[in-house]
Amino acid sequence: MNNFRNSKRKPYEQKETAAEKRMRRKFTGEGKITLVEYQKTHPDRVNIHIEEEYAFSVTAILAAERKLKAGLYLTAEAADEIQNADLYNRGLAAGLQMLAMRPRSEAELRDYLRRRYPDATAETLTRVLDRLKELNYLNDTSFAKFWVENRLAFAPRGRNLLKQELMKKRVARDIIDTVIQEHLEALQEEADEDGNDSNQTVEETQALELARKKAHSYAAEAWPGFYRKLGSFLQRRGYNYDITGKITKQVWQELKSEEAGEVDEEYL
Repeated sequence: MNNFRNSKRKPYEQKETAAEKRMRRKFTGEGKITLVEYQKTHPDRVNIHIEEEYAFSVTAILAAERKLKAGLYLTAEAADEIQNADLYNRGLAAGLQMLAMRPRSEAELRDYLRRRYPDATAETLTRVLDRLKELNYLNDTSFAKFWVENRLAFAPRGRNLLKQELMKKRVARDIIDTVIQEHLEALQEEADEDGNDSNQTVEETQALELARKKAHSYAAEAWPGFYRKLGSFLQRRGYNYDITGKITKQVWQELKSEEAGEVDEEYL
């Protein structure tokens, strides 16, 4: 005998009903299952009614695995465990979907799952994250590498800004420092192999390129104003004081050489 029954939505129930709002709340009672019915809008899920009232919903697969059918009595503990199992499955699917779009930090994904499934316990969310890590879909070191490589390839910035961005994602400081240092060293090796003879580090080369693009905006400034504004610009892009000072002076020299063919050494 088929224990599942198709539900029918009335025309006036097109908007969210009181029952649908209750679906977002965790069921904490117990009793006998009186009805198991497929959802109309999500046919892969079924609604469980206990003592003639909607209690909670789970995937049809989970319902079949737990043999949920009319007449079965559920204790509060059993109902809670079934709902947690469903939240685990839903959280795992949602996590995989998010990670398929782009890598995420562990903290970033935990925050997302907590917002999406507010009824999920901390233990359930930890199980989801642990499983994703076991499958190697979630890894803060891999995420940090992705972040650094992407940023330096498409929107160059200094290590200070990279650190700030990754710390906002709550990646561990030791992972951040290691990944940034290793990536910059790799870029430096590539540059040296390609015949880099400028005696500049990769960070200095990137900062110089940014500074040259921005310098003409401050061309009318005297040296103090130029130094302050271009230096602040580079610092906001994450470059440290030493790089900022060195590159700002170099660009000032280049700019004034273009304009007058000489540099006023008094300011340098």
